[in-house]
Amino acid sequence: MSEINSYEDLINYLIDSKITMVNKREFNTILRHFNSIVDIDGDIVECGVWRGGFSIFLSLVFRDKNIWVCDSYEGFQPLEGAKHQYDKERHTPRYTHNADGPLAISLEEVQNHFKNFGLGDDPRIKYLKGFVKDTLPNSGIENISILRVDVDAYSATLEVLEELYPKVKTGGYVIFDDSCLYESLDAIKVYFKANNLPYFLYHPETDKKLDLNKSYTNDDSGFPAGCYIIKE
Repeated sequence: MSEINSYEDLINYLIDSKITMVNKREFNTILRHFNSIVDIDGDIVECGVWRGGFSIFLSLVFRDKNIWVCDSYEGFQPLEGAKHQYDKERHTPRYTHNADGPLAISLEEVQNHFKNFGLGDDPRIKYLKGFVKDTLPNSGIENISILRVDVDAYSATLEVLEELYPKVKTGGYVIFDDSCLYESLDAIKVYFKANNLPYFLYHPETDKKLDLNKSYTNDDSGFPAGCYIIKE
């Protein structure tokens, strides 16, 4: 591992080493809002972690918070097992690779990455293995300061919100890595409408409000990746 002396070094290493697929802009969202997050009572939960890079980053930035590292560790769930049906879903067990490599990364590999950053025996790190509809209801997660949703698929996004959004503390952040995907944005819209939530997301770089009725980018959802909300 190359020498890491700053968060910028850490971010560059995680990206360059393909321990994460998250873009630098989303890391900077966390650093920019650190002072607003650090004193919020609650754990940090990431659903969908790939090789664990962003969870490692969160573990090193927020030294006094529990970090839940939640993933199936076997790829996407079969559509027939999804809680919510969606006829435009692309994320199925047949979707196994992208430009950065295999999408199903084992729990053991993720744990090894944590060990390489001195986090192997850290009692704050809590791994949750399985599809979110099966694991989250009995997870023991109670209070959340950051919920990061990176599960790609429609049903899984909706399942995470249904189970965990009520546990996010007032002032806590919900970050949608997949706001650039139409599957995820459609699930966000459904949940927001059903629960009478303000119908906008914040831009991950400018922090401007983005109306969910509009389109802003060439991504297939019309939104950039990494949009977020702050729970009121």
